[in-house]
Amino acid sequence: MGKKKSEKEAEEAKEGDFSEERTDYEDFYSFLFGDQSSETLDETMVEKAKVEIEGKFLDSLKVINEEILQLSEFLIEDKKLAQELCKLIKPVLKHLNLSFVISPKAIPLFEKTEQIILNEEGRLIFIHDKNKVDSKALEEYSPEIILIVFLDIIPKLGRLLKLYRKKVGMRVNFFEKIYRELENVNRTFVTSNQRRDESLEESVEVDGVKKILFLKGKDHEGKPASSNAKPI
Repeated sequence: MGKKKSEKEAEEAKEGDFSEERTDYEDFYSFLFGDQSSETLDETMVEKAKVEIEGKFLDSLKVINEEILQLSEFLIEDKKLAQELCKLIKPVLKHLNLSFVISPKAIPLFEKTEQIILNEEGRLIFIHDKNKVDSKALEEYSPEIILIVFLDIIPKLGRLLKLYRKKVGMRVNFFEKIYRELENVNRTFVTSNQRRDESLEESVEVDGVKKILFLKGKDHEGKPASSNAKPI
């Protein structure tokens, strides 16, 4: 008994959730479209229903106006960001010479397409039956399709960039080792040249001293006896 009573109360409460609003509209509808004569209408009730309904309509129109303003801003930003993403991905694809094969199931509108490819030029290519091909720049498609393409390629791009980073890191590692070895070789040559130059300078100095001594000795031998010497 108690269970039946609670179920009945719940049902009545559920029905009563919209009863007030429904009654208001029904009163207004009966006023607008009913077949009642003007004599049977309750003017006070009709005026009350009119005020309430007008207030609800004005509130609804206000909500619609606010939503339209926000929607307009979002649509502009949506298109703008989609275009900017397409511009940003192009040089990445071109620099890395990347093309992505996208599953046709990822884009419901093109499920019957055999293959979808985003090539290194940033063009989205659709290959249909009988080798029919459609190709347009990615930015020419709707933001919905652009987003689906990015959701598909971003994980793949992350893995490819990781591999590319490893390749570049390996090159840098080899370059650093080669650079160090060549630097050691050049340092050895520079040191060797410096020693040779120093040796030549020392040799030139020794030869200069010898030449000076030789010239002095020669001058001494060719010099006549002094006139002040006394004859024997």
